[in-house]
Amino acid sequence: MTSIDPPSPRLWIDRVRWFDERLRKAADDRPLHVGGQTEAVLTELRRVFAAGAWVTAVVLAQTAIDCEVSERVEMAVGDGLYLNQVRFGRDYVWLRERRNAYLHNEGPVPAVTAHDLALEQPRLEREARRAIELMADALAGKA
Repeated sequence: MTSIDPPSPRLWIDRVRWFDERLRKAADDRPLHVGGQTEAVLTELRRVFAAGAWVTAVVLAQTAIDCEVSERVEMAVGDGLYLNQVRFGRDYVWLRERRNAYLHNEGPVPAVTAHDLALEQPRLEREARRAIELMADALAGKA
């Protein structure tokens, strides 16, 4: 399998199950209530994660957090501790910096290369899973 081949149907299903279970776990087996744009981003994130598009999954995980935080601030829902954690908590800073590196690389070396996509799949998948775990906790208010 190359980096552009689709995953097997079984692998796709396993990834979707993991994604759904992670969101369910964060929400304590209750529905995860998010705003309309966040819901759309989650739908797309679920698809790209299942496909194995790891870099895109990291980007969309941070995007989902940004959407939800923006909607909560606009509606005056949530508290300052939650907002501080998703903005400045160590793990959330890692996620935002990773996303920013992928989108706006300003370093002396690229944040990701075609070589990485071909040969670093396990590392990229771990990063994507970490990003989704952080996102799930943030959306469930457990950041």
